[in-house]
Amino acid sequence: MKVKFKGRKRWQTGILKVFILVLIVVISFAGTFKILYDRISISIDNNTYLDYLVNDAVSKFSLSDISNLSSTEFLLKYSFGIDDFNTGINDIDLTTPVISEIEEKEDTNKSPTVYIFNSHQTESYRSDFVEDFNINNTVYLASHILKEYLNDLGISAIVEENSIVDVLNTNGWKYGSSYKASRILLEEATKENPSLNFFIDLHRDAGSYERTMVEIDGQKYAKLMFVVGLKHENYAPNLELANALNERIVAFSPELSRGVLQKDNAGANGIYNQDFSPNMILIEVGGQYNYIAEVNNSLKVFADCLYDYFEATS
Repeated sequence: MKVKFKGRKRWQTGILKVFILVLIVVISFAGTFKILYDRISISIDNNTYLDYLVNDAVSKFSLSDISNLSSTEFLLKYSFGIDDFNTGINDIDLTTPVISEIEEKEDTNKSPTVYIFNSHQTESYRSDFVEDFNINNTVYLASHILKEYLNDLGISAIVEENSIVDVLNTNGWKYGSSYKASRILLEEATKENPSLNFFIDLHRDAGSYERTMVEIDGQKYAKLMFVVGLKHENYAPNLELANALNERIVAFSPELSRGVLQKDNAGANGIYNQDFSPNMILIEVGGQYNYIAEVNNSLKVFADCLYDYFEATS
């Protein structure tokens, strides 16, 4: 009886030692992982982030998770497949690519026809996790997103890469001369690309989040508004174009559109370079409190509306 008791005691002691050893290994691993994980510092440029936004490639893990999940949550999700926990990030879902796959309709290897620019190039959107990645959430980034959508739809588009601020500074102009500065770039672009025949000046408005955001079928969008200047003689085609595009946005969802704003009042610019072409539009995409993913969702709709308009008028 004593021999059996001693044997059983030895067996229990051995199990306890193994358990303690495993516990020490797990705690050491978790502690080391947390220290290294908390020290992760990621820096990517706008082009890399744009690639993240506009591609559906499935990666091993999401960039946003590194920023938003604790080390324990990260281990649970990617080591054990447990992702049913509250991260505290409820405003926006960036754990999957925010742009859905678009079927290519035409070959985009051709001369550009659409020119996208920003008279107010530094207008920014709400900061979210991407501020840790040195990303500037501006209308300039939004222009590149729109360009990618149009190209995927077979509409060849380019974005003005030159700095409006540099043009202003070179000429000794103030911010109020931004449209004058963008006119210089606009004219230069058409000289270099005679095929350009459609022009988009992309802005964002200033207003409350409630005024510039709408949720449609569980997805958040930045509201869209067109601005037409009436202080030049040939504004009618610009107004007709804005109305035609706005009708298509309303057809998608009336709540997404903020309508077509006609400006001829004193103190307003009233032209917005729209005398340059009957195919010149100024669009306000959301406001300063919108997230870039909401802007992205709206730009997809806008690109589809442009495609539909080109198809109907070609």
